[in-house]
Amino acid sequence: MSGSWGVVQRWVNPLTRFQTSRHFHPVVLSARGLIVSRPIYYNTKALKCVADTVTDTVVATDDSYGHKEVISVNPRLYDYLLANVREPEILRELREETATMRGSQMQVSPDQAQLLAMLVQILGAERCIEVGVYTGYSSLAVALVLPEGGQLVACERDAKSLEVARRYYERAGVSEKVKVKLGLAADTLKSMIQNGECSSYDFAFVDAEKKMYQDYFELLLQLVRVGGVIVIDNVLWHGRVVDPLVNDSKTGSIRNFNRNLMEDNRVSISMVGPQAFSFHIQVYADSLTLLTNVGSDRGWHDNLSEKIGFEDCR
Repeated sequence: MSGSWGVVQRWVNPLTRFQTSRHFHPVVLSARGLIVSRPIYYNTKALKCVADTVTDTVVATDDSYGHKEVISVNPRLYDYLLANVREPEILRELREETATMRGSQMQVSPDQAQLLAMLVQILGAERCIEVGVYTGYSSLAVALVLPEGGQLVACERDAKSLEVARRYYERAGVSEKVKVKLGLAADTLKSMIQNGECSSYDFAFVDAEKKMYQDYFELLLQLVRVGGVIVIDNVLWHGRVVDPLVNDSKTGSIRNFNRNLMEDNRVSISMVGPQAFSFHIQVYADSLTLLTNVGSDRGWHDNLSEKIGFEDCR
């Protein structure tokens, strides 16, 4: 469940399109106390690498970007980041227990969970959805900040993982706020739509089967209200989306999803995450895309004064 994030606020901006060409070249980077052995691919027309004693830095050579420097997150810097995360004791205990389990890499990082909780608070969200719960770290972080009467629909297909999540919901005193749905998330979301729950949710977080991202998105777009936010995890897929040597089905699905978002004017989008090369370090959460539902077929950059019809589910 760690990875790049995509946030959708029922209007989103798509992610950068993947494009293989002769302009992509491998380069090996290193940072203090860290050796990166796998080649890193970058576009020689847009980026250059600048040596730094503490971090790896990427600078856009295109003057229109103002030579903006972007750092890669190495272990030292990530430790500093984690030291500045306010992690409740109950979340720390859940994180440490999950670390002993198989598949623990699926758990979101503390910094990710803190961001999710803050987004929920900023929105004033009362009704939320999570697609892909695992042992419940991110859902617990959200439930802890929900107001009295708030509800989180937690969709997970693995019963064993849910046993851990339920135990911590109970310990944290938020069980009444979390409505657990065991089974395939797509089926659960379709059922919610059929039950008349369209446009009744404020926030959604997706961290599940990558091949289903487009389906999850279309279903959530019906369930999340205009102005609501959808967060999509792993949109950079640990950097694989820009590696021309990687062409597996999951990576291909994420590339297609990102491309589709770029062309989808129903949402406004923002991709958040580590810089292009940090995925090789495997200590920083991948990337996210944040999307917000604008309730029309136009994005923020279009002529919003023109009346646009939006076909929503009823």
